[in-house]
Amino acid sequence: MTDMWTPLSTRQDTGDVLRHDVPPALASALRPWIDGAARESSRLADRVLLRCDLFRDADYGPDAEADDAEFLAWYTPDERLLDVVDAVLDLLPGAGALVQLPAGQRPGMLEVVAGGFANMNFLKHRQPLQRLLDDGRSAFTLSANGRALVHRVDPTVSALLGTAACAASQPDRGSASDHLRRAYTAAYALHPEPGRAYSEAIKAVECAAHATMEPGNTKATLGTMLRELRQHPGQWDVALPGRTGAEGEATVTAMVSLLWTGQTSRHGGQQPTREETLAEARMAVDLAVSLVRWFADGAVSRR
Repeated sequence: MTDMWTPLSTRQDTGDVLRHDVPPALASALRPWIDGAARESSRLADRVLLRCDLFRDADYGPDAEADDAEFLAWYTPDERLLDVVDAVLDLLPGAGALVQLPAGQRPGMLEVVAGGFANMNFLKHRQPLQRLLDDGRSAFTLSANGRALVHRVDPTVSALLGTAACAASQPDRGSASDHLRRAYTAAYALHPEPGRAYSEAIKAVECAAHATMEPGNTKATLGTMLRELRQHPGQWDVALPGRTGAEGEATVTAMVSLLWTGQTSRHGGQQPTREETLAEARMAVDLAVSLVRWFADGAVSRR
């Protein structure tokens, strides 16, 4: 990552300077963070122990005097620390944790104050953790919502995702933005979920393209939208049409087709269902980022 500080001795390296493991220096820095964050609620440490399948066994150096937060922080093996951090992040009170209000009702003073405290708590633990991960040159960073660890990607890629998700937040694009962010998180999580990432990528495009492709079809899918593209050539305006005016439309059709037909786990059959690979899922997310932005921005529209 070009925006991260690295030691002078490694700056000329052409290889990956990020660390996918937990070196001793980073482990010693993460343990106090876990100890403090795990005390935010009385049950948080208990739930992390259960989620990470950690228990007071001889292998973990049991201490009868240690409470659960202390046990998590100081007796978890180095190689399991990122799992613990990931679980703690998901259970910490998050930003904007307001009580859900009826539609149309504006938040009162109590809700505003509660939101302020939630944001303070969000920054209290997550900003220091981000600094630790950056300084430790970890291959993992905080997700956009601060509730998980994800693999670092090039800042340009993250910016494109953010731009596409923002464009897709329009009411007529449904939940495209939410699906796109879920797809990205699943594809780059500490423990990636390729099948979920691919499925969410398709849903993101379906939501973003629905108003453009088949606004009157309540049962539209990416498959039916692909059929529309193929059966009605020349009826679509693309911001970059190409030299003959058809290349842009052909490119959109090819991308939609690749995304739709590339999903191997959508249906069952006589043959064993094959889950998508991580490489396939990440490419699907890349396709979805571009398609969602194009449809949401009006770069692809019906003539």
